Amino acid sequence: MQSNSKFRFAPLDVVTLRHLQNNWTTVRQRLAGENASRYDIFDGHHFNPEKFEQFLGQRGLNGVWPRTAKSGVRSTDKDTWESMWAIDPDIGNVYQMFRTITMPRLNIACDPDGRNRVMLGPFGAITSRNTPSGGDRGAYIFALAKWTRFLMKPPEGWALAYIDWSCQEYGIGAVLSGDPNMLRSYQAGDPYIQFAILAGAAPPGATKNSHPSERKMYKQATLAIGYGQKVPGFARKTGVSTPLADQVFRDYRRVYSRYCHWREQQIDTYSIRSRLETKLGWALHRGTRVKPNTLLNFTAQATGAEMLRLAVMQMMDHGVDVCCPVHDAVLIEAPITQIESAVAEARAAMNEASALLLDGYMLRTEHTVFRNPDTFEDEDGKSTWDKISEIAKGL
Repeated sequence: MQSNSKFRFAPLDVVTLRHLQNNWTTVRQRLAGENASRYDIFDGHHFNPEKFEQFLGQRGLNGVWPRTAKSGVRSTDKDTWESMWAIDPDIGNVYQMFRTITMPRLNIACDPDGRNRVMLGPFGAITSRNTPSGGDRGAYIFALAKWTRFLMKPPEGWALAYIDWSCQEYGIGAVLSGDPNMLRSYQAGDPYIQFAILAGAAPPGATKNSHPSERKMYKQATLAIGYGQKVPGFARKTGVSTPLADQVFRDYRRVYSRYCHWREQQIDTYSIRSRLETKLGWALHRGTRVKPNTLLNFTAQATGAEMLRLAVMQMMDHGVDVCCPVHDAVLIEAPITQIESAVAEARAAMNEASALLLDGYMLRTEHTVFRNPDTFEDEDGKSTWDKISEIAKGL
């Protein structure tokens, strides 16, 4: 393979995209009507803050959903939705609806060659993650509701591959902290059921199918603690008793004591030195942008960002056609007959980047291939996509 130092960007199903764009007002009006009974937070296709407040109260989220500092209304920015989604999976469906129905135009960047070409915004986030933006040209498809990813389609004779690190930030935290139990949980493949097993809440050999309620509880706790949530908020959110919530949180501190100590050391280091720094030198300095939760996750997030940059550079040096980076993943393309070798090359680069930053440890990677005429798929966006495509067929 020859070196390729340019991103190719995601190829789009232009015919389907233009059809949806031309009928977008009708599509989102019908979508709003179909979802009014389940998620009654809209008036037509307009978001209603008062209905949203009632919705939060019905789901026990009014005590934990943050408000904006300036006006005091409920926050509806991307970070808020995703932090709540991490705690309550059904919020993901509400978020998909919110982002879709409140979108006045289906403004996805699409160049004449059918590519979703945008400015990737390298080092734009405080952790050095990318902050992609298409500006007036349209949006980056991976920054939109996940159903839009079904609009990606490889050209004839070509295939796309989506390759990501499995639980990247969890694995980074386990390795950097040197916590043997957390590393054991990561290596088990499903860290949440493994947490329940190590805590004594599920028997050895338990799976998400055999013990779904225990896994759900310990997954919710893992994510909640990661975002800095406390016992009272967790109890209100999940509907469990305060003593049970307290027990699960104590289980976390007991099972992952070394990781908790390491994270506290990160906060202490920042308090003393007014900065945190990654292995490659990306630093977090004291300032107004630094929130308490930023300190909890900075090292893992920033290390993950460095890992992705190193991997992408290695891929390009070895001739892999990289469409774009995606948080903790990459989208690549190749002729159908060469896609498996391209995937192997890309995963080798990801392994090398992980080993370099984690003292030889290689985080797991997973991949999915989409061959023309198939389109890209995303399980989290499938239900919304199915509804939208069904509406579009009748237009």
